[in-house]
Formats: sequence, structure tokens, C-alpha cells
Amino acid sequence: MFNPVAAEHHLPHPAPLPISTRLRQAVAGRSPLALATAGVKTTLAFLRQLTPAARAAARADQAFDRQWGTDTSRQIGMNALDFPVALKNGSFHYQASGAHVLDETIALARINPADYTFIDYGCGKGRVVLLAAAKPFARAIGVEYSAMLTQIAQANSATFLERGGAPITPEFWQGNAADYVPPLGALFCYLYNSFGAEILHGCLDRLEAAKAQNPARPILLAYVNPQCGDQVAARAAWHERAAANDIRLFECVVPFTP
Repeated sequence: MFNPVAAEHHLPHPAPLPISTRLRQAVAGRSPLALATAGVKTTLAFLRQLTPAARAAARADQAFDRQWGTDTSRQIGMNALDFPVALKNGSFHYQASGAHVLDETIALARINPADYTFIDYGCGKGRVVLLAAAKPFARAIGVEYSAMLTQIAQANSATFLERGGAPITPEFWQGNAADYVPPLGALFCYLYNSFGAEILHGCLDRLEAAKAQNPARPILLAYVNPQCGDQVAARAAWHERAAANDIRLFECVVPFTP
């Protein structure tokens, strides 16, 4: 019989680092402007967590983990993750999407999930990948740079499947998202502002190359909290189909030309 408490004990948790170590990691390789920008982002994120909507979302996130015996709610700052400085400066801390966000992206795209492979770029602990597998999409894939977060996501997946959460097995790929080669077939890509422009453009390059291999197949990108959304829209290969609730939906429409 599945024991959610016992399963949680097997989930890998990062050991807390000394404050001095965290401070050194926080400032390593960053200019004064970058440090100031990071400070503003941290302050704004903290203030957003105090709003009634954020508190309600946090309660829903915790309820998901209680139901399935998973660890997807607890936030992890960039300084605690196993990222090199070069990538750390272009990425953002782990925070899971709520279940309603995935539903909103699907409704905005007006798709049948079973017809698409789902890819979550910067999947963190894998909650959205688990939810996509439960829909189910044809495949549900999470792409994540952090080996630590990937390990947690895989443990969450095993727990979720053992408890009957999804009819298909979630898949996880660990590495730089810009290096990930997408699979064949129709793609529904999900991005919750996991990284900045440099990595994003690498992902778009890969998706455009995939489109060139088979121009007939649909490739959609649901960009949540789209801080670099205008940069996607500025690329000739992408057309913005719809937008709502801080989500911008793009489609790859022009074959990639090297």
C-alpha cells in the first residue's frame, strides 16, 4: 500500500547552506547593477506572496502535495540550486505553477491535449509535467537544468504514478534548455518565465529547426508571465495567436532558414 508520508521521506531535500556561503554565491560574478536588479525582483516576489490571491494559491499548492504525497510547493532560491554562475544570472528561482494555469493555457490554445506532446521548459520539481500527464497529453516532458530539481521531479513522478495520478509516465530531461532537441510530432510548449532572453532564444532556435523538419506539424508556445514575450513576437517565425491572464500564446508558423 502506498504510504505518502514514507514517500516524502525519500524525496531528496537540499541541505541548508551556511549564510556566509549563500552570500558568496549570491554575489559571485554579478555586477552592482545585476545585484540591484536581483534585489528588486526578490522584494517584488516577496510582496506578491503577501496578497490574498497568492495566499490562496499557496494553500491550493500545499493541498496538491498533501493529496499526492509530493514535494512541489516549497520554493527554492537560485542561490541554493546547482547552477553555474553563467546560467544562474540568466535564470530565475524555482516556483511551481498552479494547476489552474495549465488549464488556462490549454483553453487559450483550444487544443485536445491527447494530440500533442507537452514540454515544460524549466520544469523545476515537475508539478506541471505531472498535471500534463494526468490530462493526458500524448507525452509529458519536463526540461530542467538543475540535477537536484530533476531528481526531486523524478521522485514526485514515481509517487504520483504509484498513487494513480496519471495514465502515462512523465519524462524528464536534465540539461540546458537551449540544448534540448524537441521530439517529433505536434508540440505544446510551456514556459513559466524560467530563464532570460539568451536561453529563451536558444530554445526558440531548436523549435524553429524542428518546424523546418516538418512544416506541417503544429508547434505552440504558452508563455506565462512573459517577461521576454516581445522578443518572441519579434522573431519572424512566431505568430501571437492569443493572450489572456498574463499568458501569451505563440505559434511557430514560418519554417526555419539557417
